Amino acid sequence: MTPFDCQTCLILGADIALIGSMLYAVATLCYRVTNEAVEVLILGWCVRRIRLDDIEHVRRGGAFWNEHWTNFKLWNSVTLRRKSGWFRNFVITPNNPTEFIVELAQKLENLK
Repeated sequence: MTPFDCQTCLILGADIALIGSMLYAVATLCYRVTNEAVEVLILGWCVRRIRLDDIEHVRRGGAFWNEHWTNFKLWNSVTLRRKSGWFRNFVITPNNPTEFIVELAQKLENLK
């Protein structure tokens, strides 16, 4: 093997590892409703937070113009319509969308 071939193999291996780790991170997306916010978690770390008082309404399904934090289960889409921000539609894909919406609705009702 020439040095060029080894370098190409290393770059290819690094690319495959990067793509694999990104796919794994997307597959581990989780969502949590707290008393203050809806949180997006990747590998257990909170990477995005939407305050409950900024949520206008919640509905099943996606939205065309949106900020999306979705995994591969697009049929579980839930759209949080925000009161402010550049992208007011925030789309997520919780494992149980109906249960998630009920829990979020209770938190929003408690907020009033």
